[in-house]
Amino acid sequence: MKPLLLQLQAFGPFAATESIDFTALGNNPLFLINGPTGAGKSTLLDAICFALYGQTTGGEREPSQMRCDVAEPSVLTEVRLDFSLGTKQYRIRRVPQQDKPKTRGEGSTAHSPEAQLWELDGSEKGILLVARKVNDATGQIKELIGLDVEQFRQVMVLPQGKFRELLLADSSDREKIFSQLFQTQIYKRIEDFLKSKASGIKQDVERHQSEIRGILQVAELNSEAEIVEALNQLQPALAEAQQNRVAAQADKKASEQAQEKAQRLIQRFAVLGEKQGLLALKQAAAAAIDNSQKDLDRATNADAVKPLFDNARLASNVLAKIESQLGESSAQVAQAQQRLATSDQALELAREAATILTAHNKREVELQHLQQQSHELSSAQTTLAEADAASLSVVAQLENMRQQLLMLSTERERGEFAVEVLSRELEGVAEQQILLDRLTTQLGLRRELEVSRVQQREKLAGEGTSRHAYQASADAFKSTETAAKKTELSWHAGQAALLARELQHGESCPVCGSREHPQPAAPDSELVDKTEVDQSRVLLGLAREAMELDRQRWDQAINARELISAQCLRLARVLGPLAEAPLLLLQENQAECAAALASLLAKHDKRHQLQQRLELIKPEYAVLADELEAHNRQLVSRNEDVVRVRTEVDRLTAVLPKDLREPGAISQSIDELRARIERLTVRLAAAEQGHIDARSNSDKSSSRHQALEQQHYEQQQLMAECSSIWRASLESSLFTTEQDFHQALLEQQQQQILQADINSYHSELNALKGVVEQIQAEVAGAAQPDMAAIDKVLAAQIARLNTADSVWQTLEQRHQQLAGIVDKLDCAHRENQALETQYGVIGTLSEVANGQTGNKISLQRFVLSVLLDDVLIQASQRLNVMSKGRYRLLRKEDRAKGNKASGLELEVEDSYSGKTRPVATLSGGESFLAALALALGLSDVVQSYAGGIKLDTLFIDEGFGSLDSESLDLALRTLIDLQASGRTIGIISHVSELKEQMALRVDVIGERQGSRIAIVGC
Repeated sequence: MKPLLLQLQAFGPFAATESIDFTALGNNPLFLINGPTGAGKSTLLDAICFALYGQTTGGEREPSQMRCDVAEPSVLTEVRLDFSLGTKQYRIRRVPQQDKPKTRGEGSTAHSPEAQLWELDGSEKGILLVARKVNDATGQIKELIGLDVEQFRQVMVLPQGKFRELLLADSSDREKIFSQLFQTQIYKRIEDFLKSKASGIKQDVERHQSEIRGILQVAELNSEAEIVEALNQLQPALAEAQQNRVAAQADKKASEQAQEKAQRLIQRFAVLGEKQGLLALKQAAAAAIDNSQKDLDRATNADAVKPLFDNARLASNVLAKIESQLGESSAQVAQAQQRLATSDQALELAREAATILTAHNKREVELQHLQQQSHELSSAQTTLAEADAASLSVVAQLENMRQQLLMLSTERERGEFAVEVLSRELEGVAEQQILLDRLTTQLGLRRELEVSRVQQREKLAGEGTSRHAYQASADAFKSTETAAKKTELSWHAGQAALLARELQHGESCPVCGSREHPQPAAPDSELVDKTEVDQSRVLLGLAREAMELDRQRWDQAINARELISAQCLRLARVLGPLAEAPLLLLQENQAECAAALASLLAKHDKRHQLQQRLELIKPEYAVLADELEAHNRQLVSRNEDVVRVRTEVDRLTAVLPKDLREPGAISQSIDELRARIERLTVRLAAAEQGHIDARSNSDKSSSRHQALEQQHYEQQQLMAECSSIWRASLESSLFTTEQDFHQALLEQQQQQILQADINSYHSELNALKGVVEQIQAEVAGAAQPDMAAIDKVLAAQIARLNTADSVWQTLEQRHQQLAGIVDKLDCAHRENQALETQYGVIGTLSEVANGQTGNKISLQRFVLSVLLDDVLIQASQRLNVMSKGRYRLLRKEDRAKGNKASGLELEVEDSYSGKTRPVATLSGGESFLAALALALGLSDVVQSYAGGIKLDTLFIDEGFGSLDSESLDLALRTLIDLQASGRTIGIISHVSELKEQMALRVDVIGERQGSRIAIVGC
């Protein structure tokens, strides 16, 4: 990010609009921001950070606090920044929250914060990316620059007093910054993916272990060995039951086949009768089908010659159309020739009128000379009128002043009398005011009492509603509780019945251990599932919560009603007898009292005004007397001016002709003459253009008419040829006349329908014949079967099969249950083994990638540690120069204590002692040099990686004051080298040596009415 233009308005100490054009400082400048303390040097960095992120660089002041105190109230506080990112340029404007004067009336109103973001594409306005929303603009800036505000402060701006933050950041904070700068989030996503994958596999292992335990519980056995033993005992009985079932199925199948054969034979006899009837009906419709075939054949022959008929008819229609167009063209040719003759006459007349233009031009010059003399006369007449008016005005003023002196004297006498009368009437104003205040208070209390009574009635109704709601929810809870208990008892009874179903004489009961089972439990009805029990418990909990909620609402309604009742009693005691007085009566008393007080106050104001007027009359009378004397002297001077101007008017009037002396007469004559000249010119041009247009239209009409005559002749030949071919084809066809041809024509859809009906008839007829012959062959020599005897044999076989199948299904279900459990157990063991093998790989990778083994270094932190090493190599080179070969930055490779993240901490190597120590042990000046070197090294490495963030700007706020002169020279030399590599570097400092060494400066000049900015050295 590189700033191009910064504009501030009413921001910080800058009251007006100030701007810095960074492009005027040159390409990749190194400049000093200079100025006294408090002038606003750091505010420039605050403005850049606020424009981008809506926050200041230090983060200690809110944007709403950046309003300039000495700015005009109507000036809006705002910051605008133009900046570049690579080859693209952007503009952002921000306005913080502030108070501004109301457009109407007094006071102020709050102005909400806003932000706009544009992409500058070379057009006047650019492409608007964000219209107003502050959060949207901040999100876009983060996406464009690739840094949030904290990261921006640490790598692109070193604020005053905070340059040590990046230097002293721990591994976690430095990991966030570096991952954003170097775009290494993919490694973090790998860590999260492996962690999530390992967690999922571990959960699957635990779930399979639970499934194995659940499978054994379903079989009602304790171990896998018991399942194998039960399968071996069940095998002989199952084989015998299978043999009995197969034999019964074979007998039943033979009976079913005999039944099906008899039913098919009966069905074939029925179908034979039906098909013979349909065949007779089809044969009766043969005559109608023959007629349809004849119509179809005639339509086919008509379709063969129809194109020739269509060609003849089309040629006739086209010939008629051309004849119509030929008639219209003849009329147009005649009309065009007539217009051409008319335009020739008009052109001749216009050329004759053009000879008058020369005489009109000479007359225009004469009138312009006379107009100049007329202007001089008008000016003299105006001066004379003004002089006469001034004299009359002075006379009128003299008379007016005499009248004013008389009126002032009379007004003073009347005013003194009126003041005495009003003073006597203005007694009792204070008593009337006290009475009005007491009535107003009583009326307010009475209204409040009325509102409280209405609220009391509403709360009483709400209390009844809440009580009914609580009673209903309590009843619902009791019924839900009863149903839940019943469901749970039914479930326990069902579980007992399931256990009893598997009990065998001589085997121990899983509940009591007894080998005798005199009264095993039996299910009374359909078994209740555990899910129903859980649902009933959930419903019971919901009903209990609803009952408690309604109880709370009832209590709240009672408390609210009691509070309002207490308020009503308090107001009634305060008002006393007025508690039941009508509101209208109190309002009338208040209005009467207020009207009386207003009348007295109006008289008081009138008396005060009269007294003020009496005080003004005395000096006003003296001033009028002095002005009267001055106007008498002025009147004499005005009369002398009138005589001099009237002489000049008479001289100019004699020069002008009488018919041109009227005001505007010469101008009107000039305008009329110019209008005639313009009309003649326009008329000549129009006549010439009209003659050209008429000639063109005449030529076009003649050409078109000749083309139409040629088309008419050719179409007549074509029509004769088409008609001859049609007549010849009609004579050679099956049709005797053209009418016979038209009657034979059928639409294509009608022909298709006829053909479909004919084909369908023949197809159905042949099909019916074939079916009848086939069925007759099948039933030849057969008799009707005895279905009653056959059904009786089949019923006996079905009963035998059902008995055998019931025995087999009981044994088979148990066998399948046990075999399925064995398969499920084998499958569960295999899946569990596979999951454990998979977890051995994924889990190990997850632990290594997430830093849960060894030195507690995650995958992303490992990658960032390599990048940090590159940064420290670049930073150490600069720090080594600036510290005169003493210090070098290193990455701490020892593991941090406890579970704290490690791998990205920094140490400093001191060549004087030959040891490494924490960077926190550096002094203030040394820390500044180390932080500066780290920021510069980070900028170099980030820009060297493809796709990295552009760190081509650096602002440094103070820190140079902690350096000695030699270290200051070394730091400046480093910054100059960095500037040569394509960076923009701004320094804020009070150090006088910097001001002497850096000619390119941005001076911030502090003044009482607000700071201002000046660029020096450009």
